[in-house]
Amino acid sequence: MERKRIWLRSKNTIRRLSGVKFHFPPSFILDDPDRFVSLICDWAGRLGVLHGSGGLGVLTEPGRETVGKVYYYPLMQRYPAFENDAMGDYWSETRFGGYEVPRASNWLTLLGDANIARLGGEDAIRSQLTPELSLAPYAGGVLIRAGQAPVVDSNGIGGIPQAYRDAARIIKPIRFEGYRRSIIEVPEEKDDLEETMKWVRRFD
Repeated sequence: MERKRIWLRSKNTIRRLSGVKFHFPPSFILDDPDRFVSLICDWAGRLGVLHGSGGLGVLTEPGRETVGKVYYYPLMQRYPAFENDAMGDYWSETRFGGYEVPRASNWLTLLGDANIARLGGEDAIRSQLTPELSLAPYAGGVLIRAGQAPVVDSNGIGGIPQAYRDAARIIKPIRFEGYRRSIIEVPEEKDDLEETMKWVRRFD
C-alpha cells in the first residue's frame, strides 16, 4: 500500500499545470468593458498567467465537458465566437506537454512573456495588430483585445467578427493542436476529434 501511495505522488509530478476559471454575468462585462479588461489584467499579473482566453460563452464543469452535454454542440455551431473552455479535458490532453502554449483565442487573449517570445517579441505582435485590436499590458505579459466588447455572432447573420480572426492569426503559430481525444461532446454520427479540431480552428 505504501508503494502505491509513493507511486501516485511521483506520477503527479509530471503534471506541472494549473488553471483557473472565472464566470461573470454578461452584464458585468458589457456594462463597462474597460473596467473588466483592467480587472483581468490585474488578476493575470497576480497569478502569473502563461496564456488564457475569455469572452461570452457557455458554463462547463472541469473534467465533465464531454459527459452528457451534447446540447452545447448545436449552440457552438450557431455561435462560433462563444467560448467553450473545456478546461478539464484540455488539462488531460496536455498533461505530457503543450500546456505552456495558448489553447485558444477569443475577445480577450492573454500571452505570458514566454509566449510573447515564442511569437518573436512584443514588437512582432504589435506589427500584426489591426485597427480593432489593441494590447493591454499586465505584469508578465500582454492581453490582446479583439474589439471594444465581446459579441454574440451567428453563422449567416454577421458571422465571426474579423477582429476575432485577427487575434487567432497572431497566436496560430504556437497554438496547441496536439489533441488525441475530443474535448467536445458531439452527436454519435459525428467524428468527435474532427469536430474538436474544427472548433479549435474556427477563427482561422
